[in-house]
Amino acid sequence: MAGYILTDPNFSDGTNKEVIEAIIDQFRGRDGVKLIGYDPDPDFDRLPAEVLGRPEAVKEALLDAAGKAFELINMENYKGHHPHIGAFDTIEIYAAKGITIEECKEFAEDLGQEIFKRYQVPVYFTGKNARRPENEGLTFIRKGNYQGAKAAVLVDPNRAPDIGPAKLHPTAGATIIGALEDHDAYFNVLLDTTDLSIAKKLSSIVRDRTGGFTAIQGTIGLPQIHRRTGKACVAVSCEISNPLKTPIHRIFNLLKSEAARYGVNVLAGQICGTISAEVLVQTAEWYLQLESINGPWDYKKQILENHLLELES
Repeated sequence: MAGYILTDPNFSDGTNKEVIEAIIDQFRGRDGVKLIGYDPDPDFDRLPAEVLGRPEAVKEALLDAAGKAFELINMENYKGHHPHIGAFDTIEIYAAKGITIEECKEFAEDLGQEIFKRYQVPVYFTGKNARRPENEGLTFIRKGNYQGAKAAVLVDPNRAPDIGPAKLHPTAGATIIGALEDHDAYFNVLLDTTDLSIAKKLSSIVRDRTGGFTAIQGTIGLPQIHRRTGKACVAVSCEISNPLKTPIHRIFNLLKSEAARYGVNVLAGQICGTISAEVLVQTAEWYLQLESINGPWDYKKQILENHLLELES
């Protein structure tokens, strides 16, 4: 398989530095693999990472990282706030360059089969690999989190994994894998309050199934720390499935307006992981009322780095 794959693996430990480094080490120093970054979050107790590379090289790195996570993370002891179902919680697969969505689906299928074969950890498929409509997003699969899913899967056939027996691994839980056509954007809005109930109310306002944006399948209100000041606050965390159709500035402005109803200001916005340049240009275009970007120029030609990349390639 030629081309490049982008993947966003998420692990259920954002506090233990030794565990975090042991997992992330599986992506370092490998031919054909670039670790874009990782950002352990002690409040969520979650380790998101971003990895780019050749499919076969990325696959082996993910399998080694899975083994390390299953070895070092015991879900029976997990107390994080973020929705979760397993030690290696989710693996989202995207086409980066020179690869099709069908090839990404095949990659996800092969990876899921190999994870179960090597480690006997059950696998759920999501996104383009979902076996049933309710599993196209993560919410139904992770309903009740690890403890709730562990009980539900024993009695409800609709909660059964796609690979493996109808039970979760006793310490590793399960892993969710899927190819997605559009690279999700993860966007947090930090509110100048410690009242978690306000963040939860605002989360429901923007979430699709409770009347919000159709591209926002998952939101959650969580305690957070404003990194620049160290100030305790709360965050509305959004997973945006198509940030070009549902721009982040539109979400930001709605949350800012709704927060004002409670006398609460917005402290900051946070973009987690990478997003396409087009998303940022779209936001700049709106806030700056730019004309040239929607004029005769293609905005990609107005970004200097794109020309430099063409010269270097």
